[in-house]
Amino acid sequence: MDDVARAFYEIKFELAFEKNKADEFQNFFSSIMEKRYPADFGRVRPWGNVGDRKNDGYLRSQRILFQVYAPNEIDSATCVAKIREDFAGAFPYWREHFDSWVFVHNSRAGLGPDVTKILLELGATHPVSLTQWGFEELRQQVMALKEGELASLLGPAPTRLGMVSLGLEDLAPVLDHIVRLPPASEPDLRPVPADKIQQNMLSPSVEVLLKAGMSRADLVRKYFHLKPMLQDQIAESFRDEYARLRASLDPDSIFMELQRFAGGNVVRTPSTQSAVLAVLAFFFEECDIFERSVEVGP
Repeated sequence: MDDVARAFYEIKFELAFEKNKADEFQNFFSSIMEKRYPADFGRVRPWGNVGDRKNDGYLRSQRILFQVYAPNEIDSATCVAKIREDFAGAFPYWREHFDSWVFVHNSRAGLGPDVTKILLELGATHPVSLTQWGFEELRQQVMALKEGELASLLGPAPTRLGMVSLGLEDLAPVLDHIVRLPPASEPDLRPVPADKIQQNMLSPSVEVLLKAGMSRADLVRKYFHLKPMLQDQIAESFRDEYARLRASLDPDSIFMELQRFAGGNVVRTPSTQSAVLAVLAFFFEECDIFERSVEVGP
């Protein structure tokens, strides 16, 4: 996998991890594990009045039983109570089948000391190991997938080779989609400050994608040379969408939403993804999206 595809999948996983809650997060976890361990990981769903017997997934070869917890907000006391309840329900029913019990959660910031303590206490009084998986553990599982499996999980990715082979015919559908959106005010054509990526607190993964897109921004310029009336209209659409997103999202999320905005709701192919990156890089360079660096006076 090249660096452009890897950066794309890193961001897509991060946003999926943060966006999905409750059952959606559990389904996301199960999909990851089914692709990572086909014919080995078993998804467990509630069944009638017996529920799931406190088992949200089982990895047969490693004898691991998983319990998934992904509320909108995690507080320490509720989390500790959840661990006590779920482990107490799972241990007697599944004991002969597991050696490790893993508490899977959606807290990007990690869990508090009380959670670590209850896992250690239960592990000391039961003949199984107890641990937790969060963002990094799931990220490692995802990034160990093959490219085809990643595409199935997170969608097709742009590649560096795709950027090199990109042509005007790949840009046309993206730009034609954007041009149908409403336009308005004057374009701002000042040059991009050198530290704009840092100023906007964009991640290294987004930086890789933008730099890849900039390698073919010349195609976007050529496109607008052929259709000179389109640039101002499309630039204004981007500015309006950026302003809307900036009110509620973090910088990386804004970038991915602009990617969706540029390509439509469904981006179907890697070549379309590459075209979208070229368009985003062009308007990033033109300062139609994202903030300029703060100018320091003499």
